Amino acid sequence: MFTNTLTIKGKIRVILSQCKTILLNSINIKKKLYLHSKWNNINFLRKDTAIVIADGPSFSSEIANNIVSKRRHFDIITMNHYCLNEVSNKLIPDYYLLSDPENVKTKNIKTKKINETIKRYILNDKIKFISPYGKRWEVYKKPFLQFNDSENLSSNNIDPRHPRGYRSNTGFKAIALMLALQYSKIFIVGFDYDYPRKIVLDQNNKLFLLDEHSYGSEKIDCSNYFDSVAHAMNWWATDYWHYKKFNSTKVINVTENSMIDVFSRMSTEKFINYIKSI
Repeated sequence: MFTNTLTIKGKIRVILSQCKTILLNSINIKKKLYLHSKWNNINFLRKDTAIVIADGPSFSSEIANNIVSKRRHFDIITMNHYCLNEVSNKLIPDYYLLSDPENVKTKNIKTKKINETIKRYILNDKIKFISPYGKRWEVYKKPFLQFNDSENLSSNNIDPRHPRGYRSNTGFKAIALMLALQYSKIFIVGFDYDYPRKIVLDQNNKLFLLDEHSYGSEKIDCSNYFDSVAHAMNWWATDYWHYKKFNSTKVINVTENSMIDVFSRMSTEKFINYIKSI
């Protein structure tokens, strides 16, 4: 169950969690030194423009095919279950980002199988693996880059070396990474994040979510995550609020349907025309 900050108990839990993050980060000298050294000494060839591919249903084969046609002009970062997408064999990313603990250790049989599929995919020598700090992620392969995945929502930080001031959404971690790598322009595609549009209640007021992705969709029972509609809406509203910390003229959201209002927007048609004009 996600913490319900509408309750006094939930608010106290969040404050204690933030205090714990600040304390542990201050005493973990090894982690701080490693991340600062790694990020201060990055030296590799990269393009001027990056494309962040999230897993939302608006990431279409049409967009993918056009990116493939001008592939040499972009560095691409994908995440999570991207390898399940039918376009993943022809659109190979430069970076593959994982950050969900379930990608490392899980009891779910389906998730274990997906993790094996991800592992086989990112073993490709062309793909740079990015993960949170820690040895456990080396079950996939040695990470090219790692970042601080501790959370402290009382801060405004999006610097990958320090605890993040936003919720644990892998897509926003990808944007933070691309900004830190100093790309001049960052397009994000498939970042719908429109969950509030997709919740339904059954006759017993049980909450379900139509969880749609570019590689498929399913109806999810959300009772293990939220205790009410108010809880769910407040959770997502908090996400939208903290995402404002990413406000940057470098980032362009390619979308018609996304509920993310932090970045300037570009229609899919204009984005495809932009690619064709390169």
